[in-house]
Amino acid sequence: MDIEYALARFRQQYGEEYAEFLAADWGPPPHLCPYCQTKTLRKLLIGDPSKKIGNSISAKWYMWCETCLRGIYCPPGNYAVPAGKPYVTRGDEAAIRSALPAGLKLIQPVKRAAGAANSGPE
Repeated sequence: MDIEYALARFRQQYGEEYAEFLAADWGPPPHLCPYCQTKTLRKLLIGDPSKKIGNSISAKWYMWCETCLRGIYCPPGNYAVPAGKPYVTRGDEAAIRSALPAGLKLIQPVKRAAGAANSGPE
């Protein structure tokens, strides 16, 4: 899938602000925050060891900027934690809260017409 097409689809489905942040870590480095233009994007993987995907496990994630404390929760879909990559276990709310920075402002996807999803922690 073409990156421009994917970004246009995400903009339509989730709104401009969410799509711009989602696309911030696509492609080769440097991955810059779309708000403050720093290289301080971080990702927290939340894995579910009971759901295997080949050699990986099913996952969701948060991505945020350590500088301006804006971030997103992953859009709906299937994601995976590669074998050997660190993650927080799904359902361990204390560990998730501890791993996310205080004051994080999550960008919410814009609800669109039927079929659009508003994602959040599962």
